[in-house]
This record gives sequence, C-alpha cells and structure tokens, in this order.
Amino acid sequence: MSYGQSIVDPIAQPSVLALNEQDRAVVGRVEQTIADGRALKRWQAQADASNSYAERYELIREFNPSNSSYAFLDEVALDGRVMPVMGSVDEALYDQPKHAGGRSVQDEFREYVMHYFMRVAAYQPPEAFVVNERHPPYTRYLRRLSWCPEERDTRTGFGFSQQYYKLRGSGVTGKFPEEQQSRIVDLREIGEKYEWIVLKVQILQFNVSFKLLGSDAATVVVPLAEDSYLAVSRDFILDEENSAPGVRGSYGFGYAFVRNAEQGLFAYGPGEFDAAVELINFQVLESGQIRSRLIFVANRPVRMMNVELNPFDLGYRLADLLSLGLSSSLLTPIKNALERIPLSLGSFDPLGTYVSFANQLTGGLAARDLCISLEQLERDFLVQHFQQHYQMLVGSLLTWRQVPDWLDKSTLPAWVITGRNS
Repeated sequence: MSYGQSIVDPIAQPSVLALNEQDRAVVGRVEQTIADGRALKRWQAQADASNSYAERYELIREFNPSNSSYAFLDEVALDGRVMPVMGSVDEALYDQPKHAGGRSVQDEFREYVMHYFMRVAAYQPPEAFVVNERHPPYTRYLRRLSWCPEERDTRTGFGFSQQYYKLRGSGVTGKFPEEQQSRIVDLREIGEKYEWIVLKVQILQFNVSFKLLGSDAATVVVPLAEDSYLAVSRDFILDEENSAPGVRGSYGFGYAFVRNAEQGLFAYGPGEFDAAVELINFQVLESGQIRSRLIFVANRPVRMMNVELNPFDLGYRLADLLSLGLSSSLLTPIKNALERIPLSLGSFDPLGTYVSFANQLTGGLAARDLCISLEQLERDFLVQHFQQHYQMLVGSLLTWRQVPDWLDKSTLPAWVITGRNS
C-alpha cells in the first residue's frame, strides 16, 4: 500500500435501488440470521464467564504464555431446538506503543476500528514487479521453465463490500449502489441510521486441503472462491469507554453468517452454516497497549461435502471451482438447458462416507489411533479459521501503524477512504 491523493470521506446517502429476486432471497434471511447470531453471542458470553463449556481444549500452542487460544464443543437451545455447536476464542497482544499512553491511542484506535478497519481488511504483501510487455505469453509448457515473475493474487485477509441495508425508523430496505460498496459505513451509524447492513465477504487465500491416505505428498488443495453474506446489527458492535478496570476503551464489530439459498459443493463453511457468529473485539489499556479478542461460534457439521450424483452437475461444479468461477459464464446456458432433464441420482458426502467406512472396517481404530474422524475435521476447520483471522489481524496492524493520524481526514490516503487499493 502507498499514500496517494488524500480525499475527504463524504457522508454516504444510500440510494433505494430496486431489489431483484436474488437480492430478496438474501434480505429475506437477515432477520432470522441476526436473531440466531444474537442468541449464540449471548450463550457464549455466559458459558465463557462461568467456564461451563461441555468440552474445552487448546487450539493453538503459543510461544508467548500471555496469549490464550482455545476451542470448545457444546449444545445450545436455539429457536426451539437443541443445536450442537463448536467454536474458538483467541486473545492476543495486538499492538504495544513505545511511548504514547492510553488516552492518545484511544481516540485514534476507536476511529480506525469503527470507521476504516473493514475497508482495509484485505492486505497485500510486497511482491516482485511484473512487466508484462517484456515477457510474451508463452505456452504453459515453456512457462514452467521460466524464471520471470508472474502476476498472481497475493492478497490475504478479508475483502468486505456492503450490499444491502435496512434504515432505522422507516424500515426501508435497499441496496448500496456499486460506487458505495467498498466504502463500508461508519459502524457507529448501525443502530442509529441503519437497523442492519449486509456485507459480502471474500476470504482471500482460503484453501481447503484434504490428505489422501494420510500422506503429506498426496494432498488435494481446493481454493474456495465463493463469496458469502454477513449480517451486521447493533448487537454485534462494541463501542464502550472505561468498560473495566485498567481499560480505557473497548471497540469491535461482529457479524452473523447468512446461509446461502443454494447449497454448493461444500456442505459446511462460510455461506453454509445453519447459525454462526464472529466477533472481532479490541481493548485499549491505560498503558496504551492494545489487545485483541476473537470469538467464533457455529453449528457443528453434519456433513462436510455435498456431492450430487449428477455427472454433468458434478463436472460443472468442479470446473467452476478449479477455474475460480470463470467457467460459470461459459457453461451456464448448457447447464440451464440440462437442468430440465432429471439426471440426479441423489447426493452424498465423500468425506463422511470415508470416515464412517474406515471406522467400521477397523472397529473404531481409525478414529482412536489415526485421527480419522469428524471431530478431527472439526478441529482442523477451527485451526484454519483461526489462521485466516490471524492473517487479517497482522495485515490490519501494519495498516494501523502506517497512518500518522487516523483522526485527521484531510491526510488520510485515498485507498483508506475508498476501500480500494487501486
């Protein structure tokens, strides 16, 4: 990131854009999503305060003993049903100012978290400069021999964009115009100007890997390129002063995950949770030290994958997955035509089937001694979830440190105001 022309952040007045059928399908699930997220947040706070989780275990081994990172398993009464849940809590040092005290840091950091954090949550590390005109596009066989740097997406963290909103008081529901989607609203407006907003998020460099026969050499890595929707309401915003002894301010945000209308290849993960909530909170201490606390709660998976026994549909999904969505535009007309023909033979979960078969065949030895179990997949998922958020925090810390004064809008770089790096 580099400093560019500084511009003033205008007060965005969202337009009431007409919602199409796909928009209404997302908006129609927001209220229940927020209610479920609120219930999960309340349950986790109570369970954490009393340390009453049914099962709690260490998630990440930290060198610094002051860090705390653990996962948990339990059950939650949610909307008249009992839901098995899992989740994680991670506490860590975020920043340690060398000279400034708590008061000088507090106001700036509040502005950063409430106003700009979600605009700059995607981070791009340094990479080699690529001069395309000097290197002709060779065939893929010759490219494997080339030492020339290649253009590739090296961004990490989370790419947020705002999509929908509900105005407080009038109850008007609308869609943010495209030019406003990267300028995430000031989170202090949620609960006052907005009842809620819906974000779309792309989790960058989010790859799911599966070992074949337990061998590191035989590992399949699948990039998840799908976007998912998140609902943000006042219930998930933290903006408090003097919230505890020694704490000058507590700031943060969170969101509940909106379930996709159509199920994809994966039956579990962002966009496929029955109910889930994520909280990203910070505390500014009297000394000026800043600490982070990340909380995640979601339903435990019943199945991990959803492979439909439809030859064409399976090929279509795999092609779309491996091409990062490129094949959709090319194959959609053919797919729409073939959907009128009943080709489906049902669906199954290959991972779940493999786990079940391995344990039946070995009398449970596969789970007991080889960690081939759904519980191990759950733990792997929580570790990966932690790693994605850890990368986001590292990138956000570098951004926080490189801006001299977050309260002076006249000196903020353009990419902070617009939420766009280019």
